[in-house]
Order: sequence, then C-alpha cells, then structure tokens
Amino acid sequence: MATKKVREQAHKVLKDSFGYDAFRPMQEEIICALMDGKDAFVLMPTGGGKSLCYQIPAMMRPGTGIVVSPLISLMKDQVDALNACGVKAAYYNSSLKAADAKEVLERFESGDLDMLYVAPERLLSKVFLAKLQKLELSMFAIDEAHCVSQWGHDFRPEYVRLGELREIFPDVPMLALTATADEHTREDISERLKLEKAQRFTASFDRPNIRYLVAEKRQPLTQILQFLESWQNCSGVIYCLSRKRVEDLAVNLQRHGIRAAAYHAGIPGRSREKVQDDFLRDRVKVIVATIAFGMGVDKPNVRFVIHHDIPKSIESYYQETGRAGRDGLESEALMLYGSGDVNLVRRLIENVENIDQRRVEVHKLNSMVGFSEALTCRRRVLLGYFGEALDEPCGNCDVCLDPPKTYDATELAVAALQCVREVKGHFGMGYIIDVLRGSNNARIKENKHDKIKSHGAGADINADEWTSILRQMVHHGYFMQDVSKRAAMLATKKAEFIGAGEPIILAKYQPGIRRQFKRLGMARDELLFKKLVALREELGEKEDVPPHVVFNDVTLTEMSQRKPDNDKAMRLISGVGEHKLEAYGDAFIALIKKHGDSKASKKAKDDSKDIPMLIAKGPGLNETQTYTLALYRKGLTLAENAAQQGVSETTVLKHYVTIIRAGQYLDVPAYIGKDFETVMNELTDADPYASLSEIKSDLSVDLNNEEFRLVLAWREAIGVA
Repeated sequence: MATKKVREQAHKVLKDSFGYDAFRPMQEEIICALMDGKDAFVLMPTGGGKSLCYQIPAMMRPGTGIVVSPLISLMKDQVDALNACGVKAAYYNSSLKAADAKEVLERFESGDLDMLYVAPERLLSKVFLAKLQKLELSMFAIDEAHCVSQWGHDFRPEYVRLGELREIFPDVPMLALTATADEHTREDISERLKLEKAQRFTASFDRPNIRYLVAEKRQPLTQILQFLESWQNCSGVIYCLSRKRVEDLAVNLQRHGIRAAAYHAGIPGRSREKVQDDFLRDRVKVIVATIAFGMGVDKPNVRFVIHHDIPKSIESYYQETGRAGRDGLESEALMLYGSGDVNLVRRLIENVENIDQRRVEVHKLNSMVGFSEALTCRRRVLLGYFGEALDEPCGNCDVCLDPPKTYDATELAVAALQCVREVKGHFGMGYIIDVLRGSNNARIKENKHDKIKSHGAGADINADEWTSILRQMVHHGYFMQDVSKRAAMLATKKAEFIGAGEPIILAKYQPGIRRQFKRLGMARDELLFKKLVALREELGEKEDVPPHVVFNDVTLTEMSQRKPDNDKAMRLISGVGEHKLEAYGDAFIALIKKHGDSKASKKAKDDSKDIPMLIAKGPGLNETQTYTLALYRKGLTLAENAAQQGVSETTVLKHYVTIIRAGQYLDVPAYIGKDFETVMNELTDADPYASLSEIKSDLSVDLNNEEFRLVLAWREAIGVA
C-alpha cells in the first residue's frame, strides 16, 4: 500500500509540474499501484487523463520510465508538452538525426531522463533490449494497448511481441492503457501482455461533454456546411471512407472559405506531416481525413468530429469521436448515416480472407448500424456496448433532445424472448427475425424451427421494425449478442422479468432526419479569451510548439472568467504549474491587466461583480460533475441543468456542493437570493458546539439540506469557516 507520504508527493508533482489541484477518478489509485511496484491494466476514455497515470510514477520512481507509443507524431507532441512543464522527457525513433539520437541515448544512459518514448520495433531490437538490461528502469507503459489484440480495431503485428517484456524484466512494473476495448479485446490484451494478474482499472467510458448526433445522409456537403455555421473558427475533424471523398470534400470546404485540408495515406509523408502540424498549430481549422488520421494527434481543443460515412465499428466510432473535447469543454459528434455506406463497408469486409476476422468485423458493423438506427439514448447504446450501464437517459444526444414516440411493446418482447429461448441461443438477430415472421426457408426447416410456438408469432411486423425492436431490447439490456458465437442472441438475467413486471416501452420505428440543435455558449469574457488565444499562438510560434502546449482552452477560459492579475491568483488557475507560471505568467498577467484597464472592457467590468477566489477543500470533479459545471457556466438554471442531464435537482445541488469544495466558482449568493446575508450572519452567530442539524433548525430562512450544505461549502471555500 502506498504511504501517505507517497500520496502527498504525487499531489505535489501534480500541482507543481502540471498545475492541477486534484486527481481525476482512479488516477491516484493507479499511480499508487505502480509506486508499489505492481502491474496495472487501465481502460480510460480519451481525455480521461491516462497519460498522468504513468507520467507521475515515472517522475517519482528511481530510473527512467519507458513509454511504448505507436506513432512518431504522438511521441513528439507528448514530449513537447512534458518539456513545457519542466519534465525531463525525450523520444527515440527514426525521425531523429544521428547527432540528436546519440544525445538522447547519452541522457538515457546517464539517468538524466524521467521518461523515454519509443516505438515497439525500436524497443524490441536486440541492441536496445541489451541496453535496457544494464540500466535502471522505473516502469513500462504500453499506450494504445488495443493495438496488441487481433480482436481490436487497430491491430498492429509489431505490438504482439511486447509480452516478452514481462519475462525479460519481471521486477519492472508494467502499465497497459487503452481508451477503447470490448470484453474480448480486454482479455486478449491481458493474455498477450502477460498481465493476467495485473490490477484492472476501468473508468467510465462516458464523455458527457460530447453531444452525439446522427442524421440521415441526404445532401452531405450542405448538411456539413450548416453544421459548421455553429462552430465557426473552431477546430474539427471530418472522417470519410475513401480518399476521393476526402479530397473532394476538402476542396469544397475551401471554396466556402473554410480553412480545411485533406489527409490520407496516399498523400506523401512530408505533406501529411505538414497538414497535421498546421492543424496542431491552428493554421488549419478542419481536417478532412480517412481513418489514417487521428491516433497520433494530441490536440485537446477539437470541438467537433463529423463522420461523413459510417465507421466500421463502435470501437472506431468511439475512439474517433473521442478526439473531440479532450479538454472537457462542450463538443459535438455528428454522423451522417446512409444505407449505401453500410453496403460499401460490407463489401470491404467481404474481401477479408480470414473467416473468423470477417465474422468479427460483420458483428462490429452490425453493432454500429444498431447505434446509428437507435431510438433510445445514444449514450446508453454506446456505453452498453462496452458493458457499462447508464441509469438515466443522457439528455445530450439527438434522441434525448428530440425523443421519438413510444408504445407498449410487452407482447412483442415476450414473443422475442420465447423465440430466443426456443432456438436455444445459437442464432443471430436475422435468423430470430425470420422465425418470428414465419419464414419457411431451408435453414429454418432443417433446424425444425418452423415447428416451434414462436414461429410466425410476429408475422404482421415487417423485418425493419423487428430489427428495431430487437436492437432496442439489446440496448435496454434484455438481450446480448455473443460475438464468439456468430453474434448469437442470448437472453440476459434482466429478460426474466419480461411480461412479469413493468411494461416494456419501446420507441416507434421512424426512420428520417433529425433536426439541428442549438449549441449553448460558454460563460466567459469572449474579448479577453480571444486576446489570450492570440497571445498563446504568438508564444507557441516563438517556442516552436503547438499553442495548446502553452496553455489549453480550459486554462484560458478560466483566466477569462477569473482574470488573475498576480502570481498568487494565477497559481489557482487549473493547468498553471510552477514551470509554466515562470515561463508564461508575466505575459498573461500583463495582458489581463491591460484588458482590465481598456475602455472596451470597462463597462463589462462595471456591470459584473468581483469573483472571490475559492479555496479547494475537497477532491477534484468527476466527469458528471464537470459537465454540471459546464452547463452552469453556460447560464442554465438549476432546473434546466437537471433537465439537460435527466437527473433530479437534488442531484445537481449535490454536484454544486462538490464543485464549490473543489475550489470552482458558482454564484452561491445569487442562488440563495435576498436572504443570503441573513443566513451567513446567523451561521456566524451560531453556537459553535451545536450540531449542524440544530444550527439548520435555528435558521430564520428555510433551506433544504442540500442548500444548507451549499452555503456551508461556500463559507469554507471563502475562508470563513
């Protein structure tokens, strides 16, 4: 078990080097496991903070941490970001000139590096392995670990040999990390990397700041241009299936005045690198790409991802949409869905020679189609695929924002369950539908399923409607599809209650296009934010690093809200560590002061009140609480915030308490209203030996329990309590 001293040291590194006050969920536990010398397997969504899970232990443990990364560009971006925070990191790959490579090895051999990023091919060469065995290593981190699995959507043969590391270095802790993996892939990763005994950490796959939208593809260029109107001058990625579509769409967007560029494997390497670099440095705003783009892109302020065509799998979709909103700010994922694209992908899959691999890919595509045609909360479908349940609809997808009509489908659900049980769990969805509709094809007759009770029980329902019904029942958790048995439909424990408990309410099958939804804004001083962005770009150019390496959008947003005008205030801004404060603090403080003195901001300043600096007294925020804060900052009331998330107002108030305790600002005086000062004065005069329940009952103002806790948290955060 990690000692209190180790935990305190980890928090100090987090604050001093990276500028964050608190760890995100699971980060501290993972770091402590590695500090204890244990192996770990981490499943955490993109933007969930995976990197810190190995960066901090590598900095704290003696020796150098070896980080295995699949792409050269990803290594460079991460090393640039670490160096900007004052961390001793380097990469060793084929992009380095001989002199630079020699210098990196000398630093490595002399123990001058906290972390060294390498590609698997370089790491597993005999010469490099021999070198590693002579040096002190703090840990191995295998990033993008799904690349090791043939079940994964991004299999890379060179990753397979990484399991050798566990045998060669039995005493060096190993961490495998991936942002997306279904159950089969997870087990495969554990087996191949010999991490069967490793502690497994699975964070929520939910990305609440991303709004999921699916529209029927009709006029894709027009639809995309309309969508981009609400994301002007923001960074985004548009994925297409073919190189030709990529190039055609990029040209069309350029003709409409959008700073767009094409990216695919057919473009020469140097040109691709320039496009990627221009995107990272905000010279290009929209990348139109095939799936060749993205895995090596570490850009936190991508505000939208559009799929011009359907992806091959939910894993691909999840990972690609996950490139939006890595900074936690509001983002959108739009997919244009057309049956013609599905047929195109099916034809591509038919060309796969390996029968087992082809079967897996067909199942994955069918799951993707199920997501696209879902009539239930899309986030529920997405998370359900990865084995995670969502208790309430998310309130932030097109289905939740524009719900379809529903009906009582209990009788149909009973018939479907009876059929699945009668065919004894060896048949897929298409076969079940054929039986229910009373088909007498050769396969059904051969299996004698034309004789069972459920044969023809749903003959009056067409195949598309039955497909919708069965998919919804999968999404609701009544059935599962076993990919290891040709996607056979299996009843879950939840299915036992069909027909015996609550009615089964499903959405009516209703194909068609959904409306566009208005995007909510961010509550911040927009003029100051734009000035901060310009300064960030200027400093990035000067230091030859992407702008977000200087400060990300979250940090600039907080600066534009709180307007820190000295070092002490700047230290309280999320993402401002000691190294960055020393490097950039004076420039940003000077700009903020100048903005405050300018005539342009005088009126806005007069109309606003000073925001007190709150002292963090509790843990950091989880993803749901962060989303609640984002909605609050957009100006939503308590009731609107609750409705948007599909939760109770009491739940949101509990989030507010946690937000205040984390040192994040909410206008509690305005929320309590005219009686706020009365409450504060009465609390000041309260008997210090009385219990909280006694103090609350003595107040002259009627507050519910959560409101009372909110006021107490506020008093503590401003240093009164």
